[in-house]
Order: sequence, then C-alpha cells, then structure tokens
Amino acid sequence: MTRAVTSWDDEFTHVLWRAQNAVHRRVQEALDELGVTATQLGLAVHLEQLGPLSAADLSRGFHIAPQSVGTALSRLEKLGWVSRRAHPVHGRVVLYELTDAGTERTARGKKAMSAVNVAVTADLTDGELSALLEMLRKITTRIDGPDSPVTTAWPIRP
Repeated sequence: MTRAVTSWDDEFTHVLWRAQNAVHRRVQEALDELGVTATQLGLAVHLEQLGPLSAADLSRGFHIAPQSVGTALSRLEKLGWVSRRAHPVHGRVVLYELTDAGTERTARGKKAMSAVNVAVTADLTDGELSALLEMLRKITTRIDGPDSPVTTAWPIRP
C-alpha cells in the first residue's frame, strides 16, 4: 500500500513519539515519590505476577535489553524492592523476587499508574480507547511478534 507523503510532523512515527514522550512525563511524575522508573515498576509488577525470574528471563520475555534489565533490577535491589537468590537447581542462575516492601510499593505504583491511565485517556470514548489499544497491539505484534508467556529458562524443580 502506497501512502501519500506528508510532513514530518504528521507522520505516524512522529505523532506516536510525541504522545509517548508526553505520557512518559506524566508516568514519571506519578512515580517520582517511589523513586522508580516505569521500566523498574513494570519489572516489579511482572515479578509479582509471575514469581521469581532471572534477569535473562525478564529481558527475553519483555523485549528489553539485558543491560537495561540488569540496571533496573540493581536499582530495585538497592531500594529494597527485590532480593536475589541462587536458583534451587541451577545454582549459577540468579533469581529475583519481590520483597514484602517491594510488594507494597508495587501496589502503590500500580495505583499511581491507574490514575495516570485515567487522566491521559479522559478525552477518549470507550470505543476510541478500545480501537487505539487494538491498533497499538497490532503494530507491536507486527514488529515483535505475538506475546508469548514469560517463563523461566531453567525449571525450578529437577
């Protein structure tokens, strides 16, 4: 499909970039009191949902660079949100898991993100929001492939 050439400011990638930056600023403002980034909170949420995982599992599962995951987990560990332990079967693998403090702070972070979500989508109807989410998922799937369950590469039991 050939599309007409438009100005830089009207290109999808530019409009999406501007929207992403605007939303990112709102998200970061909401998370400032917790001292974490959206990526750090996202990793904590997934550890809460999925249980202990290695940095490699998180990197693979969410298409985040291994270095970014390592940096994020180090920060969460310094803040007391996560702890690490050796894998019970494969001792060289390090598993990260939420601490009690991390669970409480993750809940606060999810609440802050919900408030941001309401604020940034306030001008959209339910139908518009559903359509937008579906289109963004379609783009993401085209680039990254379909979501697959995040699992540990190393089984916990022998």
